[in-house]
Amino acid sequence: MSQISLSSSRAFAVTATLGLLSLFPPLATDMYLAALGDLATSMNATHTAAELSLSLFFLGLCFGQILIGPLTDTYGRKGPLLIGTVLFTVTSLVLPMLSDIAWFNALRFIQAIGASAGMVVGRAMVKDLYEGRKAAKVMTVLVMLLTLGPIASPTLGSLLLEAFGWRSIFATMALISLVALALSVITLPETLPAEGRQPQPFRTGAKTAKRLLSERGFLIMALVAGLIQSGMFAFITGSSGVFQGIFGLSSIGFGLMFAAIATALIIFGRINGMLLNHYSPEQILTAVLPLFFAATLVLALLSQTSSLLVFALPLWISIGCVGLLSANAMSIAMSLTEKAAGMGSALLGAIQFALAFAVSTSVAIGGTATALPMSLGLAIPAGLATVLFFVAGRFTVPSSSRLTS
Repeated sequence: MSQISLSSSRAFAVTATLGLLSLFPPLATDMYLAALGDLATSMNATHTAAELSLSLFFLGLCFGQILIGPLTDTYGRKGPLLIGTVLFTVTSLVLPMLSDIAWFNALRFIQAIGASAGMVVGRAMVKDLYEGRKAAKVMTVLVMLLTLGPIASPTLGSLLLEAFGWRSIFATMALISLVALALSVITLPETLPAEGRQPQPFRTGAKTAKRLLSERGFLIMALVAGLIQSGMFAFITGSSGVFQGIFGLSSIGFGLMFAAIATALIIFGRINGMLLNHYSPEQILTAVLPLFFAATLVLALLSQTSSLLVFALPLWISIGCVGLLSANAMSIAMSLTEKAAGMGSALLGAIQFALAFAVSTSVAIGGTATALPMSLGLAIPAGLATVLFFVAGRFTVPSSSRLTS
């Protein structure tokens, strides 16, 4: 049951602000993809060392959500969110001042902790305010807004790179985060009342985490959601090497190709919104997960092709399925957190980005001689998610949590 009743205009403002906050991770990853080579050169580092700044950012998102989640269950949603947003702003300003790749990568880890606040609080606020299919629809909107980052960020980053150099990309991140900070102060309500808060955040959080991880339904759906999302991070990590290194695209061409692939997220997300008018998230997962796995298998089989169009088509379908499936899996997982939405959101995000760290690191280590490492980074998690859901997930989610109303 919702704790706060919002007018339609206020609900729109809240959703839009949460969507902007959720853009921090894609802004901090996608916007400087085309600049990885320039960044490595300016710091006398290898391209692999520069790519590891992505992996460490994902690891920081994992750690940050575990840190912030229990704080939001004890001190409310808004305070930890504002502190995290300030941290993201400050680190975005400091990063372009560095000239050593080791310090740069270390600060990227810290920047990710700040970026994680919006993700944790966004999911928790949706759980506080909505339930059932309405929660799934709002989560889908957040995922669709999240796709604006992958669509616009590479092109914007490429333009900034060409005009002002790679350091301007991080200054732009800081400017966007300042706007998000102002909107958070103005539009976001505190959705967790005092009587619903937990004492001793980390002790209580540890007990809550242990309970949630022992609940098979939540754990399986969190893993399914994380495996689905990790395919997107394989694409983010490997796309620069594949499109620029293998297919020879310029930085502007790469940005446009990345945006074209990422439009699938919005199109499939819109389809998901329409499907939710008639079907439950569980039914949608049942129908679409096999398509996701099949598309990624085709992608892996075509990873040696010299045709950009032939390679891009199954990649477009695969990334679109991520946008369609992830919100439904997350909604089911969050519905199983009961009164621990903050910790549940943190665990969901931590699992997601632990998997993203593993997948993105594997893609980076796999190199850019062929597109196979990136393709397998999509296909293997897709296969695992499909098997896990059909073998165990459908039979461990209580019927009352299947969001059929």
